[in-house]
Amino acid sequence: MQQLDTFVYNEPDGIASLDPAVAVYRSSIWGCTHLFNGLVELDSTQQIAPCIAKNWSVNQSGLEWTFTLRSDVQFQKDPCFGSKKTRTVTAADVKYSIERICDARTKSTGLWAFRTKILGANEFHQTTKQGVNGHISGIAVVNDTVVRITLTEPFAPFLAILTMPYASIVPKEAIELYQTDFGRHPVGTGPFKFGRWTQDVELMLEKNDVYFKRDASHKPLPYLNKIQVTFLRDPKNEFLEFNRGQIDMISSVDGSFTPTIFQANGQLKAPYDKFRLFKSPAQSVEYYGILLDTAYPAAKRVPLASSKYLRQALNYAIDRHRIVTYLLFGKATPAIYGVLPPSMPGFSKATKGYDYNPAEARRLLRLAGFPDGKGCPPLLLQLGNSQRTASVAEAVQEQWREIGINVELRQVDFPQHLSMVRSGELAMWRTSWIGDYPDPENFLSLFISSNMAPNGPNSTRMNRKDLDSLYRAALSPTLQTTERYALYNQMEKIVLDESPWIFMYYDGLLRLTQPNVSGFSLDGSDRLVLERTFKTNAR
Repeated sequence: MQQLDTFVYNEPDGIASLDPAVAVYRSSIWGCTHLFNGLVELDSTQQIAPCIAKNWSVNQSGLEWTFTLRSDVQFQKDPCFGSKKTRTVTAADVKYSIERICDARTKSTGLWAFRTKILGANEFHQTTKQGVNGHISGIAVVNDTVVRITLTEPFAPFLAILTMPYASIVPKEAIELYQTDFGRHPVGTGPFKFGRWTQDVELMLEKNDVYFKRDASHKPLPYLNKIQVTFLRDPKNEFLEFNRGQIDMISSVDGSFTPTIFQANGQLKAPYDKFRLFKSPAQSVEYYGILLDTAYPAAKRVPLASSKYLRQALNYAIDRHRIVTYLLFGKATPAIYGVLPPSMPGFSKATKGYDYNPAEARRLLRLAGFPDGKGCPPLLLQLGNSQRTASVAEAVQEQWREIGINVELRQVDFPQHLSMVRSGELAMWRTSWIGDYPDPENFLSLFISSNMAPNGPNSTRMNRKDLDSLYRAALSPTLQTTERYALYNQMEKIVLDESPWIFMYYDGLLRLTQPNVSGFSLDGSDRLVLERTFKTNAR
C-alpha cells in the first residue's frame, strides 16, 4: 500500500518536459500545474481568481491591463538563487516570463497566446529570430509589485489566456543556470517542487515549504508531502496496479476492461464500485464538419454546402443518446445544445440544438428537394484512423440510411486527414475541438471569417457578417460577463441554424480514485490540482 503522505498517479504517455513554455500535452500540463503559478488561476467553479496577482484592472479602452502582485510569493528553494536559496517574485519576473514565451529562441508552443495580442510582442519575436535581445514594448514594470500589459486591441478573454501554463512565472536565475535542461529541473512557485526524475520510471515531487497559499483554517497548503508519477505504458497494467491499491488515481480505463467495470449508464459495477468515480463533460465537442465555400471543388460535388435543410436533416437524424449509451458507455454527453460544452463557462441550456427527430429530418429532406433521400448523391464522410470514431460513424451511417441518405466512410491517417481538412479537400469530415482556455471565445472563433483555414481554425469556411459583428462586440472587456455570454449564445443560435457542423457529442472526462482519497475534484478543464487533496487510513 502507498504511504498516506504520497499521492501516486500514472502517465502512460510519459512526460517530455516540465518547462511550461512547451507544455502542450496533458502529461506536461499536469506536471506544470503542480510546480508553477500564474498571475491568475481558475477556482473550483472555473471562475478566474487571483493567484500571484492579488488584483487587476483594465482601462476604459480595454487595452491596458494593470496587475498588482502579492508581496509574499516566493520561488521554490533552489541552488540557482545562491546562499539565500529563494527570493520573492516581482513584476520583473512577469515581464521576463512572458518575453521568454515570445522569444524565438525558446521555441515555445505557447507563442500564439501572446504574439498578436500584446503590443510589441510580434516585433520582439522577429528581433529574437535574428539573435538580438530586446523587450516587449507592451509590458511595463511600474514597480516591484505592479506590471502593466498593453494589448494590440481589446480582448476580453485575456485573463483566461493567463490561466494557461504558458503564463507561468519562472525565475531568470533558473533559466540561466539550467538553460535547455530547465524542463528537467524546473523551478516555480507552485505547491510542489521538483524532487527527482528517473526517465521512464518515476518522477517525484515534494511539498513546497515556502508556498504562499493557506486553507480557510490558515493551514499551509498543500496537504500532501509528495506526488509520485509512474510511467507504466500498458493501460491494462495501469488498471491492475490501481486495483491492487498501488496507484491512487487513474484517468482512463482500457477498453477491454470497460464492459467488466462499467454499467451501460456509465456507473461502476460491483466490486469496482468501492472506488470513487468522478465524471465531467470535457471542454470539447465532437462533430462532423461541412465545407460551406462552394469555391472549392469538394463543396461543389455534393449539395451539402448549398442546402441548409439537408444539413439540418442530417443533424435531426442522429440518435446521439443511443450512441453515447451503447458505444461510449456513458463517457460522453449528447451534443443536443450548441457549440459550447456543458462544462464551458457561458454554456446555456436555453440554447437548444438538435435532438433525435427522424420525422423532422424527413420533412427537411423534402424541403431540400430530396424526399426520402431520393435524388441526393452519395456523401463521403472522412475520418482519422481511430476505432472509436469509426464505430460511432458506422452507427451514424446506419441512422442516415434510415432516412434515405447514403454515406460512404473513409479512414486515413490523422496527419493526412487534418491536412486535407485545412486545405479544403473534403466536403464532410470528422473532427473535434478541445478548448485551449475556459472562455466561449475560444470555441466561437471557429466561425469567424478572419479565421478561415488554412490560416485559422474556421475549417468550414463559414462567412457571415452577423457572426463577425457579434464576435467583435463580445471582445470588449468593458462588458459584464453575462453580457459577453449572451452575445456568444446569440452566435450559437446562428451556427445551429446554419448547421456547418453535424453535432455529435461533448466528450467526457473520467477519474477513478481510491476510496481513501479526499479533497479531489474534476471539472471540464481537465486539470489535476492536488494542493487540497489528502489521504486517510480508511479504504
